[in-house]
Amino acid sequence: MNPTLAAEDLTLTSGTQGPDLVLRVLASRSKHSARQLSAPASEVFSGIRDAVDQLLSSAIEARNAAEFDQIFSAAFPKYTSITLSLSAFANAMVPTDTINRMARESICEMESDFRDKALSAFGAEVRDQLLFTVWTLRKISELLTEISATQANDRKHDEEYGARYTINALRAKFCLDCLNMALHLDRPIYPEVMEELKDGLRAMVNAYAWARRGAALRHASDETLEGPVVWDDEEAELVQSSMQDMASITDAEESC
Repeated sequence: MNPTLAAEDLTLTSGTQGPDLVLRVLASRSKHSARQLSAPASEVFSGIRDAVDQLLSSAIEARNAAEFDQIFSAAFPKYTSITLSLSAFANAMVPTDTINRMARESICEMESDFRDKALSAFGAEVRDQLLFTVWTLRKISELLTEISATQANDRKHDEEYGARYTINALRAKFCLDCLNMALHLDRPIYPEVMEELKDGLRAMVNAYAWARRGAALRHASDETLEGPVVWDDEEAELVQSSMQDMASITDAEESC
């Protein structure tokens, strides 16, 4: 499964949406969003969630990898467009503090649901990968808060890293949303499709690497960062951890 959109196609998001695009999307999925938003904003969030759910429903009903890839190719550009529209609306209408709080709530809600229900629904391997993906998403959200607060001097690389971060984060979030929907609908996933979704979840580690590059730009002086991403010690440890049982990591995280 390859993302339909190239990173270059998302360069605009760095300049107009900001790095906290994914935080706004997470906020929209919070179960308590209606209590924290004005009625008009809550209605918009609800309508956009319904539109996204229609795309996800088709994806989780696929019977094999080829069918899933075909559905993904058609659905992912729409998913991205809806995400960008939602982010722009949230940026204009919802205070940043509220977005950050709701995003944290959404991450905690997903983590709790996966920890409690994913073992019986998907098995231990997928449960652990889901928990690891959510854990990585939490680490990304911490970086995004730092990135949003500071401008990078190297605008060219900042836009490139932001675009590559966005394409990977959205790909992983699409797969995460698919499995979250299947969990809540108690709908089984065909084995080939599950492999596609697991592969998509791994893009969250790539998103984390590009987010770290964006954060590093804000601490660099005149140096430029050329070439492909080179994993540092922390990133290498993150990748290694993705192959291990994540129960001990999630249990050690601060409780929601």
